Amino acid sequence: MTRRIALGAGWRLKGYLGLDWALDAARHDWQGEGWIDAAVPGSVAHDLLTAGEAQDPYVERNSLALEWAAERAWRYMTRVEVPPLADGERAFLRFEGVDHAATVLWDGVELGTHEGMFTAFDVPLPGGATAAGEHRLDVVVAPAPASESQVGRTSRVRVHKSRMSYGWDFCPRLVHQGIWRPASLVVAGPVHVARCEAIPWLAEDMAAATLDVRVALQVAAGKPPVETEVRVTLLDGDAEVAGDVVRVRVGLDETTARVRLAIDRPRPWWPNGIGEPHLYELVVGVSTADGRLRDEHRQPIGFRTVRLVANEGAPPDARGYTFLVNGLRVYATGWNWVPVDVFHGVPRPALEGHLLRLAADAHVVLLRVWGGGLIESDSFYDACDRLGIMVWQELSQSSSGVDSVPSHEAGFVRLIAAEARAVAPRVAAHPSLVLWCGGNELASDAGPLDERAPVLAAAREALADVDPGRAWLPTSPTGRRFHNGLEDIEADPDGLHDVHGPWEHQGLDAHARLYDAGTSLLNSEFGVEGMANRRQLEALIRPEHRWPADRTNAVYRHLGDWWNNAPLVQASFGGRLADIDAMRRASQHLQADGLRYAVEANRRREPRHSGSLPWQLNESFPNAWCTSAIDHRGDPKPAYHAVRRAYAPVQVCARLPGWAMHGQPMTVEAWGWSARAPLADAIVEARACAPDGSVIASAAGGIDLDAGRPKAGPRLEVPAVDGLVILDLALRDASGRSVAGNRYVVGGGDDLAPLLELPPATVDVAVVPAVGEDAWDVAVSHTGGPAALGLVLDDDRPIDVAGWAAASDGWFDLLPGESRTVRVRWADAPREDRRLRLHGWNVDVVVA
Repeated sequence: MTRRIALGAGWRLKGYLGLDWALDAARHDWQGEGWIDAAVPGSVAHDLLTAGEAQDPYVERNSLALEWAAERAWRYMTRVEVPPLADGERAFLRFEGVDHAATVLWDGVELGTHEGMFTAFDVPLPGGATAAGEHRLDVVVAPAPASESQVGRTSRVRVHKSRMSYGWDFCPRLVHQGIWRPASLVVAGPVHVARCEAIPWLAEDMAAATLDVRVALQVAAGKPPVETEVRVTLLDGDAEVAGDVVRVRVGLDETTARVRLAIDRPRPWWPNGIGEPHLYELVVGVSTADGRLRDEHRQPIGFRTVRLVANEGAPPDARGYTFLVNGLRVYATGWNWVPVDVFHGVPRPALEGHLLRLAADAHVVLLRVWGGGLIESDSFYDACDRLGIMVWQELSQSSSGVDSVPSHEAGFVRLIAAEARAVAPRVAAHPSLVLWCGGNELASDAGPLDERAPVLAAAREALADVDPGRAWLPTSPTGRRFHNGLEDIEADPDGLHDVHGPWEHQGLDAHARLYDAGTSLLNSEFGVEGMANRRQLEALIRPEHRWPADRTNAVYRHLGDWWNNAPLVQASFGGRLADIDAMRRASQHLQADGLRYAVEANRRREPRHSGSLPWQLNESFPNAWCTSAIDHRGDPKPAYHAVRRAYAPVQVCARLPGWAMHGQPMTVEAWGWSARAPLADAIVEARACAPDGSVIASAAGGIDLDAGRPKAGPRLEVPAVDGLVILDLALRDASGRSVAGNRYVVGGGDDLAPLLELPPATVDVAVVPAVGEDAWDVAVSHTGGPAALGLVLDDDRPIDVAGWAAASDGWFDLLPGESRTVRVRWADAPREDRRLRLHGWNVDVVVA
């Protein structure tokens, strides 16, 4: 049986200038000077941090002191214990990924080189070098290759490597290097599985499916051909639903065994919230003529059909942007995904799983894996398979601030095509993968690029060859227009197909005006900026540097300069924000309300509009200001909860002229939708309330909702008022039961300053452990004073304590006398000292 021995322990690391490493490699200097402990998989800069060779880059401007690391070569060294090899066995090294170029030495002798962070490679061990016992393995990672930061020239990029760590708006320059994916010693018998590729096909009527399996088999060089039996089995739990056996003769060259399995009445894989994301298991066993099992491969399999079809009412020259999944049109409620951390190679399975669970809890059906980051990990795809989250995967190509056209150089075009051919089979069997894209924001002055760009044509051809049937887009965005701006809409309303932007709050009036005027078919990237959560901000910035929180402060310039909109936040609150707590609360309020409104405005245009993917779900580096909805630590901001509410399958929302009435009456239009099933004889209720709970105006009306077709309901006429107006909307079914609700806070004057003037409100908080789940039910009851506004429920434990508190709603309002119960799920958190914190605009901190 093939043995795969993980090489994950005992590594040491040392840095070099030039080729000094070649001199040291000839010496057995395990205990020499300059070595530090290293982790594999891992990242060089993170090893330096762990060893105390660098200050914590996640604090203030310390990351500047780590920029030097990428200029050096880094020599990894470990001892490898080779077991005795039986007759017919041989050994080789397997590297799943080294970033970016590496030289491999065994007992001081160079065995080979490799270049490319996303491509796995094998290194054969010569016969005389595999004697049982201890051997020395060196892997020398070259200095990071030249590439471009965010403001640069895409045409100068010559590598297929994550651009983000070269310096981006949400990440300082910390160029990644290292053995970033697992390494192993493989001891194989007469024959072993080199690769296994599986392509599932589901019939359009879902009555039958096939699974095409290709098993690449190898024998050791110089060995005679081996008679081999390949048994392919598809399991549903413990039950075998299909299977076949083929016999092949594996010779000197790699031999491919091909099997096609037929599955009758398969259970389909459905996206999150629509149906069960059902998974089968593929088992491939390889035996020799003597009947001995020599190798085995297992992987999950799901059956579904996914196509991009034309949006309803789209211009004739537009691509299809509507996902047709198993014959059902699915609106893409989603987000943009960036690497979990700038140190890509450090495994963070708990955080990755937590973030993806938060996405699923927020009704997400699609994540766009942004082209400035990674071809994502197996663990990411496995989790998306289980959760029913579809994945839009981009190749690692991205725009730049000066030019955004990839090189036409023949060598670079060949490189991207070869990389596509190499990386696609690794993830092609995952049902969650629904779309390949050539990269992020690849465009010329004339607009987004298409397949007339040589590198995109080559990538499409390569992907179609190795992963046939998968949907494809040349870049994001696509169409005649790049940007979602009022000028673009007015100049060419039918030219906005898939668009990006804006990424900033437009102001209390202009923000609603822009999104209400939208004409796009898909918004695959847009955002609103906001400050970090309290725990992250306090860990990031020392008390003496936290104020002022604007660009006059050098620390804030380093930690999210692009997204620091302190002047707009001040203007939106009458210039009266006087401390860091007020600035944070105000900025997060604008981010949440602005992002929610953008999503709701898009959804009101369904089915002509087919998807909203805000920028960005998570962040790869802790920033003081960022467009992320979840901070680097994994704690949701109010924006996460606001978008989660907007993504609910059944919802009611308001179309309003803005968040400031300027002393004038205001007309509010209520809308409702039901994404999955019709909702007949429903009622929409809309009220305008004063902070004391009194009703200023009200309206109600019946509404019949067809599935996936939002409709306008009653109009609410709100008279001019001083202070604040709380817009309260409810959607009730035919029996009168409330099935959705929503609220908005509007200033009667020119801004939202009245939020700073609210008299105190009091609330009671009661915690009861949930039955059958590691969770708390937190009951919050209003007990006195005016409405309790902007209530935030978050984790109050020290930031370095493991795990997370995930609330079903962590940003809400309570009118006088109201109560709400929130389910808080504890994830990987020690049971001792669990603690939550409730606070709001006019509610003192309550710890529960």
